[in-house]
Amino acid sequence: MRYTWPPAVVAIIIFYLCCLVPVDDIPDVRFRFFIPADKIVHFLMYFGLAGVASVNYIYDRKGYVIILKLVIFAILAPILYGGLIEIIQAEYFPERSGDRYDLLADASGALASLPVSLWFRRFVLNRQLQKQDI
Repeated sequence: MRYTWPPAVVAIIIFYLCCLVPVDDIPDVRFRFFIPADKIVHFLMYFGLAGVASVNYIYDRKGYVIILKLVIFAILAPILYGGLIEIIQAEYFPERSGDRYDLLADASGALASLPVSLWFRRFVLNRQLQKQDI
C-alpha cells in the first residue's frame, strides 16, 4: 500500500512519546477531570493512529475496502502495538512502567475511530458514485 507512511510516522511519534521521552520531561497536567489526563492522551493518540491507518486504507482503495482487513490492520494492529509498547515500557525502560489502563485507553481510542472510519468510507463511496453519474 503506497499510503503507509502516515500511520508509520504516527506510530513512531507514539513510540517516542511513550518510551523515549524521560518521565521528568513530561509536563505535569493539573487538569481536573474524572478520567486521568494521561489516559485521555493515550485515547487520542490511538484514535489518531487507527484513524490515520483506516483513512489511508480507505482512500487508497477508493472506498472499496474489505471490512475485515480494515478492522485487523486499522483497529487490531494499533491495539496490539499499544500492548507491545506497554510491555516494552515495563521490561526495558526502568523509569517507565507498563499500565493496563493505558492499554485500555489505547484500545478505546482505536475502537472509537471505527465509526468515523466507516463514515469516511461511505463518504468516499458516495463521491465515487457521483463521479460515475457525471
